[in-house]
Parts: sequence; structure tokens; C-alpha cells
Amino acid sequence: MSQQQPKTKFVLAEATLDEINKQLKINTFVTIVLVLMLLLNTAQFIKGYSVLYGVLIAVMAFFLFIMVKSRTLLTMQKQRLSK
Repeated sequence: MSQQQPKTKFVLAEATLDEINKQLKINTFVTIVLVLMLLLNTAQFIKGYSVLYGVLIAVMAFFLFIMVKSRTLLTMQKQRLSK
């Protein structure tokens, strides 16, 4: 029986250039999904002025802010490794 080592968490300080590129691709995909969800929630909010959609817009905007900040950190680390 061969024993597999458990997958470790992504640690930015120890990441290789390939791992950072993979995380940037995932980050881009999630950002696009968040923007689409934000647009759909905004359209529903304008249509019905629902408090629920207003709260969803605020939550999506917060997550989008977090994703942009994480992308900035990934890009900075990628530039540091590329030198």
C-alpha cells in the first residue's frame, strides 16, 4: 500500500511561479463569476427594490474587493519571483 501525503494548503510565501499562475487563473475565474452575480443582483434590485438583493449586492461587492486585493498580492509575488 502506498500512502499519499495529504495536500497542503496554498502558502503564498512558499509558492512557486507555477502555483501562483494557477491561483491567478482561479482568481480570474472567481472574479468574473462575482461580477456576473453582482450584475444580476443589481438588475433584480432595480426591478424590485428588494432588501434581500440590496444585501446581496453589498456582500458581493465586499467579496469582489477581497478578490481584487488577493489578486494584487498574487501579482506582486509573481513579479518578485520573476526577477
